[in-house]
Amino acid sequence: MAGLRIEDFTSDMVGAAAAMLARAFVTNPLHVATFGPDQLRTNESFFRIGVPLMTGRKLVAVENADVLGFIHWIESPGCQPSESDKRTLAPMMLRAFGVRTAWRLRSWLTAWSKRDPAAPHVHLGPIGVSPAAQGRGIGRRLMERYCEALDLAGRIGYLETDRPETVRFYERFGFGVTAEVQVLQVPNFLMMRHASSVAPGCAHSATD
Repeated sequence: MAGLRIEDFTSDMVGAAAAMLARAFVTNPLHVATFGPDQLRTNESFFRIGVPLMTGRKLVAVENADVLGFIHWIESPGCQPSESDKRTLAPMMLRAFGVRTAWRLRSWLTAWSKRDPAAPHVHLGPIGVSPAAQGRGIGRRLMERYCEALDLAGRIGYLETDRPETVRFYERFGFGVTAEVQVLQVPNFLMMRHASSVAPGCAHSATD
């Protein structure tokens, strides 16, 4: 991975990042429940809307000008949309996806929002790696950057996932499942990592 770089996301990367994230998430159970199976273009539209609106920290894994990975995190309470954000997002989602899909999307995001921890935390999501580049340690490198930020700030980490196999991945970084909930009839795992869970720098390894 000599040519792979982890760098800050810039606005000219929106299209490449959205396309990569769509490929990474199109088979996720919650995305299938929301958008339908094999809806690559719809997933890409979702990320084209969402990525520019994400505040906080955004990093990308880049190789030969190709975006192979993406990670975003943000400190609470900024991870929760304001009323102004909701008023802005609602018509955008309706125009992009139609009433039924927009309703499912709202149900999904509301379910996650209601379970957001009250304690100060740094919320992770999304993190994705191009399917063609998985198995090269890119996800591990992105997670290490996130965990380093947690340890430096002495903050709790928090995330949601709908894939049991990623639960095991996150556990290697000191996360533990705090609850399992149903969202659109899909099991979702809520996970938390305390600042003292691992040594600084996220010393736990992961095979991704």
